[in-house]
Amino acid sequence: MLMGSLGPPIAVYIIYRQFNKSFSLKSFMKLVFNIDIDRKAWLIFGLFTCWRFLMVWIAFGIQEPISILYMIINLPLFIIGGGFEEIGWRGYLQPKLEKETGYLVSVLIVGVIWSIWHLPLWLINGTVQSALPFAAYTFLAIILSFSLTALYKYTKNILLCILSHAWFNGCIGLAVYIGSEGYLQLNLNWKVYMVFILELIVSAILGTKYKFEEIKRSISSCD
Repeated sequence: MLMGSLGPPIAVYIIYRQFNKSFSLKSFMKLVFNIDIDRKAWLIFGLFTCWRFLMVWIAFGIQEPISILYMIINLPLFIIGGGFEEIGWRGYLQPKLEKETGYLVSVLIVGVIWSIWHLPLWLINGTVQSALPFAAYTFLAIILSFSLTALYKYTKNILLCILSHAWFNGCIGLAVYIGSEGYLQLNLNWKVYMVFILELIVSAILGTKYKFEEIKRSISSCD
């Protein structure tokens, strides 16, 4: 699982080194841990973070509020065990694909690749993923691909995407429970699909809006 979490950032580092010999570990750390974040980016990140917590509370329900403290304490583990994937997905793969395929197609492709990347977890009894239909997981991964891509476009900061990914894992962890067979379970009820579809619509609109504004700025600069 650790190899799966750290695979994307390691791959990105190897690619950068392959095509730029002057790219060092220090350069990589500066790229990832960019703390030069303006107020607008922090505001967007804050709204995204609040939404994530509320959607989980509304859709799944949180039976033991004390577990929120546990989630916050373990946030560094969620960063290592999931958040760092964003270096590969939003930090490298999606922007590169977008130049070749366009915004919508690139986000869809990354969402599918992201879900397939987690496929080995279906081979391990007891994981949350193994208790979910793979098609449903892929659908949710595509939605998250849209929302995290929108976050990256508006903040231009991969660190905020890392933190948001980790926060998502932590929030979902609040809804996970141990079933009668002793395995982790997660109920995907109609409210879950409703809030995720709402997130898909909003994030797709925001991402498309940003893309159009980017094209208009490019045309204006040419004029």
